[in-house]
Amino acid sequence: MKADATMEDYTADSGQILVVDDVQANRQIMLSMLQSRGYQVVLAESGEEALEKVREVAPDLILLDVNMPIMDGYVVCEHIKADPSTRDIPVIFVSAMGEVTDKVRGFQVGGVDYITKPFKIEEVLARVRSQITLSRQRQQILALSRMKDQLIHTVSHDLKNPINIIMGYADMMTRPDELSQEDVADFAGMVLATARKMNMLVSDLLDISQLETGGIKLKIEPVRAATLIAETLDTFDMLASQKRITLTSQVDPPDLSFSADPRRLGQVLSNLVSNGIKYTPAGGQVSVSACQEDGHIVLRVADTGLGIPPDVVPRLFEKFYRIPEAAYYAEEGTGLGLSIVQGIVEQHGGSITVESEVGKGSTFQVTLPA
Repeated sequence: MKADATMEDYTADSGQILVVDDVQANRQIMLSMLQSRGYQVVLAESGEEALEKVREVAPDLILLDVNMPIMDGYVVCEHIKADPSTRDIPVIFVSAMGEVTDKVRGFQVGGVDYITKPFKIEEVLARVRSQITLSRQRQQILALSRMKDQLIHTVSHDLKNPINIIMGYADMMTRPDELSQEDVADFAGMVLATARKMNMLVSDLLDISQLETGGIKLKIEPVRAATLIAETLDTFDMLASQKRITLTSQVDPPDLSFSADPRRLGQVLSNLVSNGIKYTPAGGQVSVSACQEDGHIVLRVADTGLGIPPDVVPRLFEKFYRIPEAAYYAEEGTGLGLSIVQGIVEQHGGSITVESEVGKGSTFQVTLPA
């Protein structure tokens, strides 16, 4: 399930559903009905098997029979709701027991809905779609709430400190009689550098906010890979020269073209090249390549830099995450760059992966539809 799904995604018949029923015919009816609407379906024939499957696959929704031997549906639901890792999965009871007391107990143990057998297919599909939509919207709200907390922390810490620096230098510059021309020039330089850092952070915050809310709309047009890469590398030519880092490129075939948003894809390459230069020692190399593989466009940005510890690779694309080691913290960053990269790539229907070895360098691979 995508954490950054848009509201349009929620209306589609998609998602994974666990169907729990001890009668094979009932399971098959549900399987056929749900798969025909595009849902992925996992089956369980007992309460015990259901508890195993729910931890294995983490479904979007559970359709749970009540009247099962050994462990009935109410007990299964109680176990699911008692586990922090599964308690947020919505459970719809499906049962021939239609008394009010049966329905009340279903809601008491944590069910979100109760369907009485025999049921109508349209009714089941409508309730399934509704509950999956509500579940995903709750997840999005929780994700936005977490992001809000991170933004508050960032604004209060990462913006407050540079503001204090600018105020300090500005205050000293209001007393020109106590300063030499060199002092004024130095202070002005510090103010400008600090303001640029703040601008970078604000820009990243705006980008990540737009990605989260679907505010970034792609402008798809033909893109020539060689031109895109050349324009990106030209931007970093001076910075690379200052660090004595060699920038190289390779496009195969040389006239490789594809459809994408050139501005946003340029932003992806710029972030990756910038990181490559930042985390590569003097004398190293950063290379960018493009090719067509297995019907996809593949862009790679490789460096001979610090490399990434294996235990932190899974967290690289998390918002605000920075590798907690001195060598990485020595370089400026917001912890948002790779999250933005991932968001833009996924908007293009693509994916991004990384291979890295500490002390030897990293290779980021962007795979896009051809």
